[in-house]
Amino acid sequence: MATKKTAESQEFMYLPLESIIVEEQVRSGINTESESFKALVLSIKDRGVLEPVLVTQKDDKYLLLCGERRYHAAYKAGLEIIPARIVNAVTQKDEILAFQLSENLQREDLNPIDQAKGILAFIQAKHPDQGYNLDGVMKELVNYDRGSEYAAKGFSDTVSEIVGIAGKTTRTLFRTISLLKLVPKIQDAISSGTLPVSQGYIFSANLGSPDFFTIFDEIMVKPVTNAKLERMLTEYKKAKHLPSGAVAGGKTTTKPVSIKKKVEVLQNAESFFQEKADMYSVSDLQKYLDELKVLASLVEKKIEAVSAGGAVKPKRPPVAPS
Repeated sequence: MATKKTAESQEFMYLPLESIIVEEQVRSGINTESESFKALVLSIKDRGVLEPVLVTQKDDKYLLLCGERRYHAAYKAGLEIIPARIVNAVTQKDEILAFQLSENLQREDLNPIDQAKGILAFIQAKHPDQGYNLDGVMKELVNYDRGSEYAAKGFSDTVSEIVGIAGKTTRTLFRTISLLKLVPKIQDAISSGTLPVSQGYIFSANLGSPDFFTIFDEIMVKPVTNAKLERMLTEYKKAKHLPSGAVAGGKTTTKPVSIKKKVEVLQNAESFFQEKADMYSVSDLQKYLDELKVLASLVEKKIEAVSAGGAVKPKRPPVAPS
């Protein structure tokens, strides 16, 4: 392809790759080792970049809005220039995200976790004064589903905009961003396609299952149907309604969850907060910390009571007011 650096119009021109700035995108990253990316590089070497990337002016350069995969493939193919469409005066984060979501969601080019992150980031960018975290957005979506008048001011317009971009129902939007409540290893399984997104929805709806992580590990080895997974995650609820010590079919229904599983839950919570703590407000994090302190105090008192040979039930210490 011959070098052509002059503008053909105000909206289209060939730009040097070095003049394009690539900042954080909706997509979490480009897998340059995938077969599809390698095929794109070969196609570009043979026929050039057929679909322009989308950029906007930023100082003396251009900020990439859409087309990161094409940009990297062009660079890999050895091109010096790339066809680009130029959009004027796109500077706000929500405007940039709107372009990225529109291209990637309509092209079904994002994995479910990147979709969820993009939708959440778009809502947060549209309502910076609200300080929405993940739980706050999910709550507003529930309110909106009850009726637009129940949602916070301006939220209805934002949801309508996302529905127009993504072509998803509000119920699907809720289920999609609920995937972000899952720990990183489960999110990674969904992103890679080793766990179907439909089963990701089931896991996110059953975070309280005592065998949650054991079940996940099991189905990664031996996949099951959605119906089977739902039964596995909700089985504990059936025994929950029987009296303590009651028998069902001649067997006792009370069986303590192993300490190993309890520790695993805490370890996964630790992993989650290392990566996602900034999604929560300081007050939310403080509440969580207060509960951890309560738990630690109860365990310490129980250890003391057992060591002393007593069986006194420890009193719950007071929680700092929220």
